[in-house]
Amino acid sequence: MAPEWAPTRPLEGPATAIMHGEADGTGSHDIGRPVGDNVWELFVSCDAAEALRLQFSHRASRHIALHDLGDIHSRQLLRQFGAWGCSPVQRLVIRQQGYGTTLASIEYVSFLAEGGETVRIYSTAVDSTPAAQQAVARVLLEMSQASIVLLGEMGGQHCANALRSTLQYVHAAGWTCPNLLVLPFGAQAAAAAAAQCNQVVQRPGLLLRAAPTPARPADAWNYILGFWQKNHMRGRLAAPARAERNELPPLTLDLPPAPGSGTLPVSAPMPLPAATALSTAPAPGTGLSAALSTYLRLVSGLAGLQACCIFDIDQGTALAHAGSTPSATQLAQQGAALFRAQHLARLAMSLAEPTQEMLLSSERHHQVVRPLPGDRRLALHCVFERSKTNQSLIRFQLQKLDAWLKRQPA
Repeated sequence: MAPEWAPTRPLEGPATAIMHGEADGTGSHDIGRPVGDNVWELFVSCDAAEALRLQFSHRASRHIALHDLGDIHSRQLLRQFGAWGCSPVQRLVIRQQGYGTTLASIEYVSFLAEGGETVRIYSTAVDSTPAAQQAVARVLLEMSQASIVLLGEMGGQHCANALRSTLQYVHAAGWTCPNLLVLPFGAQAAAAAAAQCNQVVQRPGLLLRAAPTPARPADAWNYILGFWQKNHMRGRLAAPARAERNELPPLTLDLPPAPGSGTLPVSAPMPLPAATALSTAPAPGTGLSAALSTYLRLVSGLAGLQACCIFDIDQGTALAHAGSTPSATQLAQQGAALFRAQHLARLAMSLAEPTQEMLLSSERHHQVVRPLPGDRRLALHCVFERSKTNQSLIRFQLQKLDAWLKRQPA
Protein backbone atom coordinates (compact mmCIF):
# COMPACT_ATOMS: atom_id res chain seq x y z
CA MET A 1 0.00 0.00 0.00
CA ALA A 2 1.33 3.44 -0.86
CA PRO A 3 2.34 5.58 2.12
CA GLU A 4 -0.01 8.26 3.37
CA TRP A 5 1.87 11.51 3.77
CA ALA A 6 1.13 13.92 6.58
CA PRO A 7 1.33 17.49 5.22
CA THR A 8 2.97 20.00 7.54
CA ARG A 9 3.79 23.05 5.46
CA PRO A 10 1.46 24.17 2.67
CA LEU A 11 4.26 25.34 0.36
CA GLU A 12 6.76 22.56 1.02
CA GLY A 13 7.00 18.82 0.65
CA PRO A 14 5.82 16.39 3.32
CA ALA A 15 7.81 16.51 6.55
CA THR A 16 7.47 12.84 7.44
CA ALA A 17 5.75 9.77 6.03
CA ILE A 18 3.08 7.82 7.89
CA MET A 19 3.62 4.22 6.79
CA HIS A 20 0.82 1.68 7.07
CA GLY A 21 1.04 -2.08 7.09
CA GLU A 22 4.56 -2.38 8.49
CA ALA A 23 4.10 -4.71 11.39
CA ASP A 24 6.60 -5.17 14.14
CA GLY A 25 5.74 -8.80 14.70
CA THR A 26 3.06 -8.09 17.29
CA GLY A 27 0.39 -6.97 14.85
CA SER A 28 0.87 -3.27 15.52
CA HIS A 29 2.56 -0.58 13.47
CA ASP A 30 5.96 0.91 14.20
CA ILE A 31 7.26 4.32 13.21
CA GLY A 32 9.44 4.16 10.10
CA ARG A 33 10.52 1.14 8.09
CA PRO A 34 12.63 -1.85 9.20
CA VAL A 35 16.22 -1.76 7.93
CA GLY A 36 17.86 -4.42 10.09
CA ASP A 37 17.59 -6.41 13.28
CA ASN A 38 15.50 -4.28 15.65
CA VAL A 39 16.38 -1.10 13.73
CA TRP A 40 13.78 1.21 12.17
CA GLU A 41 14.50 4.18 9.95
CA LEU A 42 12.47 7.34 9.33
CA PHE A 43 13.39 10.00 6.74
CA VAL A 44 12.08 13.51 7.41
CA SER A 45 12.34 17.01 5.95
CA CYS A 46 11.90 18.76 9.31
CA ASP A 47 13.67 18.49 12.65
CA ALA A 48 13.47 15.25 14.63
CA ALA A 49 11.21 16.59 17.38
CA GLU A 50 8.63 17.95 14.93
CA ALA A 51 8.65 14.69 12.97
CA LEU A 52 8.12 12.66 16.13
CA ARG A 53 5.28 14.94 17.23
CA LEU A 54 3.54 14.43 13.87
CA GLN A 55 3.96 10.66 14.10
CA PHE A 56 2.63 10.46 17.66
CA SER A 57 -0.29 12.76 16.86
CA HIS A 58 -1.30 10.73 13.78
CA ARG A 59 -1.12 7.42 15.65
CA ALA A 60 -2.64 8.71 18.92
CA SER A 61 0.38 7.13 20.60
CA ARG A 62 -0.11 5.66 24.08
CA HIS A 63 3.55 5.13 24.96
CA ILE A 64 5.55 5.35 28.18
CA ALA A 65 8.55 7.71 28.41
CA LEU A 66 11.50 7.08 30.74
CA HIS A 67 13.31 10.33 31.54
CA ASP A 68 16.65 10.44 33.37
CA LEU A 69 17.58 13.08 35.92
CA GLY A 70 21.09 12.62 37.24
CA ASP A 71 22.44 9.16 36.43
CA ILE A 72 21.42 7.43 33.19
CA HIS A 73 19.17 4.53 34.22
CA SER A 74 16.67 4.35 31.35
CA ARG A 75 18.79 2.52 28.77
CA GLN A 76 19.96 -0.01 31.34
CA LEU A 77 16.38 -0.61 32.44
CA LEU A 78 15.23 -1.13 28.85
CA ARG A 79 17.73 -3.95 28.45
CA GLN A 80 16.68 -5.54 31.74
CA PHE A 81 12.96 -5.30 30.96
CA GLY A 82 13.40 -8.10 28.42
CA ALA A 83 13.55 -10.56 31.31
CA TRP A 84 9.97 -9.65 32.26
CA GLY A 85 8.27 -10.05 28.91
CA CYS A 86 9.36 -6.99 26.93
CA SER A 87 10.77 -7.14 23.42
CA PRO A 88 14.50 -6.78 22.72
CA VAL A 89 15.70 -3.18 22.63
CA GLN A 90 14.80 -1.55 19.31
CA ARG A 91 16.19 1.62 17.79
CA LEU A 92 14.43 4.29 15.75
CA VAL A 93 16.87 6.30 13.61
CA ILE A 94 15.53 9.61 12.26
CA ARG A 95 17.43 10.85 9.19
CA GLN A 96 17.40 13.98 7.06
CA GLN A 97 15.60 13.44 3.75
CA GLY A 98 17.94 13.66 0.76
CA TYR A 99 21.16 13.63 2.79
CA GLY A 100 20.78 10.67 5.10
CA THR A 101 22.23 12.64 8.02
CA THR A 102 21.23 11.12 11.35
CA LEU A 103 19.16 13.64 13.32
CA ALA A 104 18.34 11.46 16.32
CA SER A 105 18.48 7.86 17.48
CA ILE A 106 15.92 6.65 20.03
CA GLU A 107 15.85 3.34 21.91
CA TYR A 108 12.65 1.62 23.03
CA VAL A 109 11.09 -1.71 23.96
CA SER A 110 7.49 -2.90 23.74
CA PHE A 111 5.29 -5.18 25.80
CA LEU A 112 1.84 -6.69 25.40
CA ALA A 113 -0.55 -5.14 27.90
CA GLU A 114 -3.96 -6.34 29.01
CA GLY A 115 -6.46 -6.41 26.17
CA GLY A 116 -3.77 -7.12 23.59
CA GLU A 117 -2.49 -3.54 23.35
CA THR A 118 1.17 -3.17 22.40
CA VAL A 119 2.77 -0.48 24.56
CA ARG A 120 6.15 1.03 23.78
CA ILE A 121 8.57 2.32 26.40
CA TYR A 122 10.92 5.01 25.06
CA SER A 123 14.10 6.30 26.67
CA THR A 124 14.60 10.07 26.44
CA ALA A 125 18.39 9.50 26.49
CA VAL A 126 18.47 10.27 22.77
CA ASP A 127 21.63 10.19 20.67
CA SER A 128 21.65 13.61 19.02
CA THR A 129 22.90 17.16 19.45
CA PRO A 130 22.15 18.67 22.88
CA ALA A 131 19.42 20.95 21.52
CA ALA A 132 17.75 18.19 19.50
CA GLN A 133 18.05 15.75 22.40
CA GLN A 134 16.20 18.15 24.68
CA ALA A 135 13.51 18.86 22.07
CA VAL A 136 12.91 15.16 21.34
CA ALA A 137 12.81 14.36 25.06
CA ARG A 138 10.14 17.03 25.56
CA VAL A 139 7.99 15.50 22.80
CA LEU A 140 8.39 11.99 24.23
CA LEU A 141 7.28 13.22 27.66
CA GLU A 142 4.51 15.60 26.60
CA MET A 143 2.77 13.14 24.26
CA SER A 144 3.12 9.98 26.36
CA GLN A 145 0.32 8.25 28.22
CA ALA A 146 2.62 7.90 31.24
CA SER A 147 5.90 9.69 31.96
CA ILE A 148 8.38 8.10 34.38
CA VAL A 149 11.05 10.40 35.82
CA LEU A 150 14.07 8.35 36.97
CA LEU A 151 15.62 10.55 39.67
CA GLY A 152 19.24 9.68 40.42
CA GLU A 153 21.30 10.70 43.44
CA MET A 154 22.81 14.20 43.25
CA GLY A 155 24.58 16.06 45.99
CA GLY A 156 23.05 18.82 48.10
CA GLN A 157 19.88 20.36 46.74
CA HIS A 158 20.57 19.29 43.15
CA CYS A 159 17.96 16.51 43.31
CA ALA A 160 15.20 18.87 44.38
CA ASN A 161 16.27 21.63 41.97
CA ALA A 162 16.48 19.31 38.96
CA LEU A 163 13.11 17.74 39.72
CA ARG A 164 11.49 21.13 40.33
CA SER A 165 12.70 22.38 36.94
CA THR A 166 11.41 19.27 35.19
CA LEU A 167 8.00 19.47 36.83
CA GLN A 168 7.58 22.97 35.41
CA TYR A 169 7.10 21.34 32.00
CA VAL A 170 3.62 20.14 32.99
CA HIS A 171 2.39 23.74 32.73
CA ALA A 172 3.35 23.97 29.05
CA ALA A 173 0.48 24.11 26.58
CA GLY A 174 1.82 21.09 24.66
CA TRP A 175 1.79 18.79 27.70
CA THR A 176 -1.06 16.26 27.36
CA CYS A 177 0.38 13.37 29.40
CA PRO A 178 -2.11 12.57 32.20
CA ASN A 179 0.14 10.38 34.38
CA LEU A 180 3.56 11.19 35.87
CA LEU A 181 5.52 8.93 38.22
CA VAL A 182 8.78 9.90 39.93
CA LEU A 183 10.98 6.85 40.55
CA PRO A 184 13.87 7.73 42.91
CA PHE A 185 17.19 5.86 43.06
CA GLY A 186 18.59 6.64 46.51
CA ALA A 187 17.66 8.20 49.84
CA GLN A 188 18.22 11.85 48.84
CA ALA A 189 16.31 11.32 45.61
CA ALA A 190 13.41 9.73 47.51
CA ALA A 191 13.22 12.68 49.92
CA ALA A 192 13.30 15.18 47.04
CA ALA A 193 10.62 13.24 45.14
CA ALA A 194 8.27 13.14 48.12
CA ALA A 195 8.77 16.84 48.88
CA GLN A 196 8.41 18.13 45.33
CA CYS A 197 5.40 15.98 44.46
CA ASN A 198 3.61 17.40 47.50
CA GLN A 199 4.54 21.01 46.75
CA VAL A 200 3.90 21.33 43.03
CA VAL A 201 0.53 22.72 41.96
CA GLN A 202 -0.58 20.40 39.21
CA ARG A 203 -2.41 20.84 35.97
CA PRO A 204 -6.10 19.91 36.29
CA GLY A 205 -6.40 16.20 35.53
CA LEU A 206 -2.70 15.41 35.99
CA LEU A 207 -1.86 12.48 38.28
CA LEU A 208 1.54 12.95 39.96
CA ARG A 209 2.97 10.26 42.24
CA ALA A 210 6.31 9.39 43.86
CA ALA A 211 7.24 5.69 44.03
CA PRO A 212 9.41 4.02 46.68
CA THR A 213 13.08 3.47 45.90
CA PRO A 214 13.44 0.19 43.96
CA ALA A 215 15.85 -2.26 45.57
CA ARG A 216 16.42 -4.12 42.27
CA PRO A 217 15.48 -3.75 38.59
CA ALA A 218 12.50 -6.08 39.05
CA ASP A 219 11.04 -3.63 41.57
CA ALA A 220 11.39 -0.77 39.08
CA TRP A 221 9.53 -2.80 36.45
CA ASN A 222 6.77 -3.70 38.93
CA TYR A 223 6.30 -0.04 39.91
CA ILE A 224 6.12 1.09 36.27
CA LEU A 225 3.83 -1.75 35.19
CA GLY A 226 1.55 -1.28 38.19
CA PHE A 227 1.33 2.46 37.57
CA TRP A 228 0.44 1.78 33.92
CA GLN A 229 -2.17 -0.88 34.66
CA LYS A 230 -3.89 1.30 37.23
CA ASN A 231 -3.93 4.57 35.28
CA HIS A 232 -3.57 3.86 31.55
CA MET A 233 -7.27 4.51 30.84
CA ARG A 234 -7.16 8.06 32.18
CA GLY A 235 -7.93 10.63 29.49
CA ARG A 236 -5.31 12.90 27.97
CA LEU A 237 -5.03 16.44 29.28
CA ALA A 238 -6.77 19.04 27.18
CA ALA A 239 -4.85 22.12 26.12
CA PRO A 240 -5.51 24.57 28.96
CA ALA A 241 -7.33 27.81 28.36
CA ARG A 242 -5.04 30.81 28.44
CA ALA A 243 -6.44 32.07 31.71
CA GLU A 244 -6.07 28.63 33.32
CA ARG A 245 -2.46 28.11 32.34
CA ASN A 246 -1.47 31.70 33.19
CA GLU A 247 0.19 32.00 29.82
CA LEU A 248 2.40 35.01 29.35
CA PRO A 249 0.99 37.62 26.99
CA PRO A 250 2.83 37.74 23.65
CA LEU A 251 5.94 39.75 24.26
CA THR A 252 5.64 41.76 21.04
CA LEU A 253 2.05 42.98 21.24
CA ASP A 254 2.75 46.17 23.14
CA LEU A 255 5.94 47.12 21.31
CA PRO A 256 5.91 49.94 18.73
CA PRO A 257 6.85 49.11 15.12
CA ALA A 258 10.44 49.62 14.10
CA PRO A 259 11.15 53.13 12.78
CA GLY A 260 10.66 53.33 9.04
CA SER A 261 9.05 49.89 8.80
CA GLY A 262 5.82 51.35 7.48
CA THR A 263 3.91 48.63 9.31
CA LEU A 264 0.61 49.62 10.86
CA PRO A 265 -0.99 47.49 13.58
CA VAL A 266 -4.09 45.59 12.49
CA SER A 267 -5.81 46.29 15.77
CA ALA A 268 -4.93 48.07 18.95
CA PRO A 269 -3.26 45.72 21.45
CA MET A 270 -4.78 45.14 24.84
CA PRO A 271 -2.99 47.43 27.30
CA LEU A 272 -0.73 45.83 29.85
CA PRO A 273 -0.79 47.05 33.45
CA ALA A 274 1.24 50.21 33.62
CA ALA A 275 4.44 50.36 35.64
CA THR A 276 4.73 53.63 37.48
CA ALA A 277 8.19 55.14 37.18
CA LEU A 278 9.46 56.63 40.44
CA SER A 279 11.37 59.83 40.93
CA THR A 280 14.98 59.04 41.77
CA ALA A 281 18.05 61.10 42.31
CA PRO A 282 19.24 62.41 38.92
CA ALA A 283 22.39 60.32 38.76
CA PRO A 284 23.85 58.99 35.50
CA GLY A 285 22.65 55.54 34.55
CA THR A 286 19.57 55.52 36.77
CA GLY A 287 17.08 55.93 33.91
CA LEU A 288 15.09 52.80 33.08
CA SER A 289 15.48 51.54 29.51
CA ALA A 290 12.51 50.80 27.28
CA ALA A 291 13.25 47.07 27.51
CA LEU A 292 13.22 47.13 31.32
CA SER A 293 10.01 49.19 31.36
CA THR A 294 8.34 46.60 29.13
CA TYR A 295 9.82 43.80 31.24
CA LEU A 296 8.28 45.28 34.40
CA ARG A 297 4.89 45.69 32.72
CA LEU A 298 4.97 42.03 31.71
CA VAL A 299 5.92 40.99 35.24
CA SER A 300 3.06 43.07 36.63
CA GLY A 301 0.63 41.10 34.45
CA LEU A 302 1.52 37.71 35.95
CA ALA A 303 -1.22 35.89 37.82
CA GLY A 304 -1.43 36.70 41.51
CA LEU A 305 1.08 39.57 41.45
CA GLN A 306 0.45 42.10 44.22
CA ALA A 307 3.43 44.42 43.72
CA CYS A 308 6.80 44.44 41.96
CA CYS A 309 9.78 46.74 41.81
CA ILE A 310 13.09 47.10 39.97
CA PHE A 311 15.74 48.49 42.30
CA ASP A 312 19.46 49.21 42.62
CA ILE A 313 21.00 46.55 44.87
CA ASP A 314 23.89 48.67 46.19
CA GLN A 315 21.91 51.84 46.88
CA GLY A 316 18.59 50.24 47.86
CA THR A 317 16.69 52.73 45.69
CA ALA A 318 13.71 51.96 43.47
CA LEU A 319 13.80 52.66 39.74
CA ALA A 320 10.24 51.59 38.89
CA HIS A 321 7.23 50.07 40.64
CA ALA A 322 3.95 48.44 39.65
CA GLY A 323 1.02 47.13 41.65
CA SER A 324 -0.22 48.10 45.09
CA THR A 325 1.50 47.41 48.39
CA PRO A 326 4.26 47.04 49.50
CA SER A 327 5.46 50.40 48.24
CA ALA A 328 8.42 50.93 45.96
CA THR A 329 10.58 52.18 48.83
CA GLN A 330 9.74 49.16 51.00
CA LEU A 331 10.42 46.68 48.21
CA ALA A 332 13.72 48.33 47.27
CA GLN A 333 15.09 48.73 50.80
CA GLN A 334 14.04 45.28 52.02
CA GLY A 335 15.18 43.64 48.80
CA ALA A 336 18.64 45.19 49.19
CA ALA A 337 18.68 44.07 52.85
CA LEU A 338 17.89 40.50 51.79
CA PHE A 339 20.77 40.55 49.29
CA ARG A 340 23.19 41.81 51.97
CA ALA A 341 22.06 39.19 54.49
CA GLN A 342 22.28 36.42 51.91
CA HIS A 343 25.75 37.58 50.84
CA LEU A 344 27.05 37.52 54.42
CA ALA A 345 25.51 34.10 55.04
CA ARG A 346 27.11 32.65 51.92
CA LEU A 347 30.50 34.10 52.83
CA ALA A 348 30.25 32.50 56.27
CA MET A 349 29.64 29.13 54.59
CA SER A 350 32.44 29.66 52.02
CA LEU A 351 29.98 29.71 49.13
CA ALA A 352 31.58 32.03 46.61
CA GLU A 353 29.10 31.95 43.72
CA PRO A 354 26.65 34.88 43.52
CA THR A 355 23.01 34.57 44.53
CA GLN A 356 20.73 33.80 41.59
CA GLU A 357 17.32 33.91 43.24
CA MET A 358 15.57 34.02 46.61
CA LEU A 359 12.03 32.64 46.79
CA LEU A 360 10.33 32.94 50.18
CA SER A 361 6.86 31.73 51.10
CA SER A 362 4.49 32.51 53.94
CA GLU A 363 0.93 31.45 54.63
CA ARG A 364 -0.53 34.06 52.27
CA HIS A 365 2.28 35.25 50.00
CA HIS A 366 5.21 34.25 47.77
CA GLN A 367 8.14 36.68 47.69
CA VAL A 368 10.76 36.63 44.90
CA VAL A 369 14.02 38.59 44.84
CA ARG A 370 16.34 38.00 41.88
CA PRO A 371 19.05 39.90 39.96
CA LEU A 372 18.14 41.02 36.46
CA PRO A 373 19.86 39.15 33.63
CA GLY A 374 22.63 41.16 32.02
CA ASP A 375 22.97 43.71 34.84
CA ARG A 376 23.58 42.29 38.30
CA ARG A 377 23.50 45.78 39.84
CA LEU A 378 19.73 45.77 39.39
CA ALA A 379 17.22 43.33 40.84
CA LEU A 380 13.52 42.50 40.75
CA HIS A 381 11.47 42.20 43.94
CA CYS A 382 7.95 40.74 43.62
CA VAL A 383 5.16 39.82 46.04
CA PHE A 384 2.49 37.33 44.89
CA GLU A 385 -0.75 36.19 46.48
CA ARG A 386 -0.23 32.53 47.32
CA SER A 387 -3.87 31.59 46.69
CA LYS A 388 -3.60 32.63 43.02
CA THR A 389 -0.28 31.09 41.91
CA ASN A 390 2.52 28.75 42.96
CA GLN A 391 6.31 28.68 43.14
CA SER A 392 6.81 26.47 40.09
CA LEU A 393 4.65 28.65 37.86
CA ILE A 394 6.27 31.86 39.13
CA ARG A 395 9.79 30.60 38.36
CA PHE A 396 8.71 29.22 34.97
CA GLN A 397 7.18 32.53 33.87
CA LEU A 398 10.02 34.69 35.18
CA GLN A 399 12.56 32.51 33.38
CA LYS A 400 10.63 33.01 30.14
CA LEU A 401 10.69 36.77 30.68
CA ASP A 402 14.42 36.64 31.49
CA ALA A 403 15.01 34.89 28.16
CA TRP A 404 13.05 37.63 26.38
CA LEU A 405 15.01 40.38 28.16
CA LYS A 406 18.35 38.81 27.17
CA ARG A 407 17.34 39.04 23.50
CA GLN A 408 16.71 42.78 23.68
CA PRO A 409 19.41 45.15 22.35
CA ALA A 410 21.54 46.76 25.02
